[in-house]
Amino acid sequence: MLRSRYFSDSATPRSLARHSRFRNGLKTNDASHAVASAYGRQPTNQLGATANPRWRRVGPRAVISALAGQVAAVAPACSSETRPAPPPPAQQTPAAEQRPSRVRVPGGAFSSGTEPGRFERRPELEPRLTRTALGPFEIDVEPYPGGGQPALLGLGRAESAERCAEQGGRLCTELEWERACKGPASTPFPGGEAQAAECTTAAGCSSGFGVSGMGRRLEWTASEPPGAAAHTALVRGASDGADPSARRCAHRELRGETEPGVAFRCCYGPPNAARVVLPKLGTAFATVTLATAEIGEWLARDPATARLARELSGFAEPESGRAVLAKGGAERPGSSLTTAPLRWNPAAGVDLIVVTARSGPATSFVAVFDALPDGTRQVLASFVLEGEAGPIALGYSAGARDRVRFGTCWNCTGEMGRVLYREPDRVLIVQP
Repeated sequence: MLRSRYFSDSATPRSLARHSRFRNGLKTNDASHAVASAYGRQPTNQLGATANPRWRRVGPRAVISALAGQVAAVAPACSSETRPAPPPPAQQTPAAEQRPSRVRVPGGAFSSGTEPGRFERRPELEPRLTRTALGPFEIDVEPYPGGGQPALLGLGRAESAERCAEQGGRLCTELEWERACKGPASTPFPGGEAQAAECTTAAGCSSGFGVSGMGRRLEWTASEPPGAAAHTALVRGASDGADPSARRCAHRELRGETEPGVAFRCCYGPPNAARVVLPKLGTAFATVTLATAEIGEWLARDPATARLARELSGFAEPESGRAVLAKGGAERPGSSLTTAPLRWNPAAGVDLIVVTARSGPATSFVAVFDALPDGTRQVLASFVLEGEAGPIALGYSAGARDRVRFGTCWNCTGEMGRVLYREPDRVLIVQP
C-alpha cells in the first residue's frame, strides 16, 4: 500500500526517501543505512538507537558500490515494466443492452385522435381521426427521473416543467406525446390493441419509437385546454385501474394543475405549434342527398350489412313520408318527417347519417353511419325489418337532438322505434 500511495514517475531524493521499510519495529532510511555502513558508522533509526549492531569498516570503493546497489534496488520500482497494474475497467453493458435515456421522433404526419365507433370516447374532448403534421423532437424514454427508477409522482404541472428545464428540456405538447405513443404506424395503443390490457407495465406500453410506459399512468403535458376552467391542465395516459380502452394514445383528460399521482416526461427541441382543434356543436338535423350506390358501398364494407347492399333502393320523397303518416291516421307527426338521408349532430364532434331504404322486394331497414377520416362512412348500427317492404319514415326535432324516431306507421303501436345517442359515443336502435 505504501508503494502504491507514494509512487512517483521521477526518482527524486524525496521520492526515494518515502520508499522506506521497518527494521526492528522502527523506520530506517535504506540509503542512509547503506552510506553509514560504508563509512564505518553504525546506522541509527529515527530515535537515534542502533538499527543494526552488525557492521564492518569498508573502503571508499565500497561506498560507490553501496550507493549503486541502492539505485539499482529503487530503479526497477520506477520502471514502467514493474508499475502496479491499473485497476480493471468497470464492467460495461454491451451496446445492444444499453437503453438510451431519450429517443428522436422524426418529423412527419400521423393520425391523431380516435376512430369513431371503434372505442368509447368523449367526442367533445377527444376528436375523431385527423392527419396532423409535426416537426422532429426528442422525448424521454421513461417518465422522469428515468434510468429504470419509478416515476416521480406528486409534482404539479409547474414543478414538473421546472424539472424538465433543469435538464435542458420542457414538458411535451399533447400531440408530441400522442405521436411518440402511436409510433410510426399510428396505432391506437402503444403496444398494439391486443396488449391494451397489459399496459400496466412499462414493457407492455412500449411504442414503435421505443418510448416506454405510454398510457401506463397519467402524465402532464404543456398544452392548454381552450375554454376550460382556470387552473386546469390537459393530461395524457390513464389513471390506475382505468379500463384498458382508456390507455389508448389519443385519450385525454382535464385535471387540476396540482392533481396528485400524475407523472411526466420531458421533450427536447423547439415545441411544435400544432394543437388539437375541438369541434363545435352544429345544426342538430339536416336532410342530405346521397347516391344509392354510395350507400351500397358503405353497407358492403360490413359483413353484418353486406347483404342489404343487393337490390338497394330508396323511398320517394315526400310521397313516402305522407304514406307513413296517413297509415296511422295522423294529420301531423308532431315533428319533422322525412324518408331522405338525415345528417345528425347529437353532440359536439359527432357526425352521423341515418338512412332508411329497401333491400330487395320485401326487406327494409334503418342504418346509422359514422364518418371516417377519408370522407367515407362506416356502419355504426342497423335495424332490419324482414318481410316489410316499407316505406320507413324518420321523425326528428331540434328540441330532442339525442334521438330520431322511425316507423312504417306513424304513432302505431309495434310499428315505431327510436335511434338513441348515449354518451360516451354510443348509438342504440330500440323498438319498444
